[in-house]
This record gives sequence, C-alpha cells and structure tokens, in this order.
Amino acid sequence: MKTTQPIRWGILACGGIARKFADDLAYVTDGYLAAVASRDITRAQEFASHYSKDVKTYGSYEAMLASGEIDVVYIASPHALHYEHTILCLDADLPVLCEKAFAINSGQVAKMIAKAREKNIFLMEALWTRFHPSVAKVQEILASGVIGDILHLEADFGIKLPYVEEARWFNPYLTGGSLMDIGIYPLFISKLILGQPLELKATGVMAGTGVDMNCSIVTKYKSGATATLFSTFAAQTDTTCTIYGTLGKIFM
Repeated sequence: MKTTQPIRWGILACGGIARKFADDLAYVTDGYLAAVASRDITRAQEFASHYSKDVKTYGSYEAMLASGEIDVVYIASPHALHYEHTILCLDADLPVLCEKAFAINSGQVAKMIAKAREKNIFLMEALWTRFHPSVAKVQEILASGVIGDILHLEADFGIKLPYVEEARWFNPYLTGGSLMDIGIYPLFISKLILGQPLELKATGVMAGTGVDMNCSIVTKYKSGATATLFSTFAAQTDTTCTIYGTLGKIFM
C-alpha cells in the first residue's frame, strides 16, 4: 500500500452504513473515496453522485478489486456476506476494513485472520467504539487503580425499531437480530475490560422471523468479576456501561 500519497478507498456495497462511512471519509486528510462497487451499476452510480465526480463506479465487486484504482477496501455488505467478501478482497491482495459484525461465527473469523496472515495483508473490524476517546479514558482510569478491583460490569444497547420482517434487522438470511447488530457493543466493552469469560449464559426473546429481539448475557471471569449485557430492538435504552469496583465505579 502507498504510504506517501493519500490512501485510495474503495467501498464494497452501497447501503446506509456505506453512506455514513463515505460522508466521514471527507474529513480525512490522508485518504479519499476513489471507487464504489455494487452488484447493480446504477446503484453504484447513484451512490457516487453524492461525492466527487472522480469516484469510479463498478457493477461488480471483482471489477473494482481488479481495477488498480484503490489501495484498501471498506466492506459494507450485510453481516452474512462479510466472510465471502473479505476473502475475495484478501485474495485480490487488498487490505480490508470490514464493517462489524466481523463475521457470523468464530470459524469464519478464524479463516479470515488466517488468510490475512498468509497474505501478510492488513485486516480489521470496523468497530468504532474501540477508538472512542471515552473508552481510552476508562482504560486510563482503570489502570490507575482508583476504583480498586473490578467486581461487576453492566452494559446495554437498545434501539426501538418498527417490526418489518423484510428489514435487515429482522431477516435471518441477512444475519439479523439485536446481538449481531448492536449487542456486539456491550460484548466488546466487557471483553476489552475483563478479558475472555470463563462462563457465559444467554437467553433471548425471538422475533417472528426467528432472530433475537432481545438478548441478555451473564458472564463470569477468572478474576471473579461478573458482567450483565443486554441488547434489544424493542426499546430505546440508555446505552450505558457501569463498572463497579471495590473502591468506586465508572459510568460511561
């Protein structure tokens, strides 16, 4: 990948999250949107029309990857396609930033990582909370020891969505459900702070399509700490995280 010139980004799939990424990319000084690809060329052209006239458009992902016009790919396709599209990009020798959730199971993730290592190519999940200043501050406070030993963590993420069976949030063929879409945020913060759990129990309430409307998880860790995690599409929650220690607590 070029390091002395602005990075040329290609976007694979042109949905709503791709639009948000492209909008934010305009604020980046060392990179720009160079190309977009969709299985429907008219959709790629419509997407590109909101940005620079120099953005190249492609009616297939393979064409964009082979074009020589991009340095890195942002994968914005539905969860169920992340594995397929990541392997496609890595086989084209292109670095990948893949939208969360990274894949639909650990087996797929292991193969994605193995492929990236085999090719010696950059691969990362686009999990924005990992880089949020508040998360860095929490890590700093915890490292200081000011709240003592961690006893318990509580985290939630809930948004109220109208129930439409065809919508991606409720479509089992697109790996819908609250856990895969927003439950990963409570899971991420618990994993970052407490590590890999020794025990995990989960329960949920299913939507009519068979995906989870609500998901509740309880975990226990080697340190003795515990966590309760919750995600839902049925209610707007506070979307917070509280960490309880022997000497105090952190609210985020």
